[in-house]
Amino acid sequence: MRTARLCLRPLAAGDEAALVAAINDFEVARWLYFVPHPYGGRDFHEFLPSARPGEVWAIEDADGFAGMVANDGELGYWLARRVWGRGYATEASGAVLAEHFADPVAGTVASAYFEGNGRSCSVLRKLGFQRAGHVLKTPVSRPGDVVLVYRMSLTRRAWQRIGSQPH
Repeated sequence: MRTARLCLRPLAAGDEAALVAAINDFEVARWLYFVPHPYGGRDFHEFLPSARPGEVWAIEDADGFAGMVANDGELGYWLARRVWGRGYATEASGAVLAEHFADPVAGTVASAYFEGNGRSCSVLRKLGFQRAGHVLKTPVSRPGDVVLVYRMSLTRRAWQRIGSQPH
């Protein structure tokens, strides 16, 4: 899948070094629920078989690996710190959501963000998500912390209302 600036493709074994380097940055991992910190090659090899094509995509820009986006009924994404602030999360997620809602029977998509992660909140709002509740969770990367997680929801109608073109 291609966007104006990005290539979204299946995750591959060759992504190991770039993915491990990017996600092993605690400023990335701290906002992700299931990611341990530190993150190593063993973690990558345990994850790779579950990264199903059509549900999980590596994000690449002109300089290479930039992060990941996934949708299995719940949208998730993360970006390497080198690309923060460029709009890649909105662009990649928008492409994945457009593909999702191109299926006439595709249902509502869920997502979530941690309290304090204003960037992720902004991405989800631009894409048309609405708040759907909250829960307290302990992220794998921060075993001693309990964080407030805001649940979000995107209906087909909300996606169509934003014109399928996030701003």
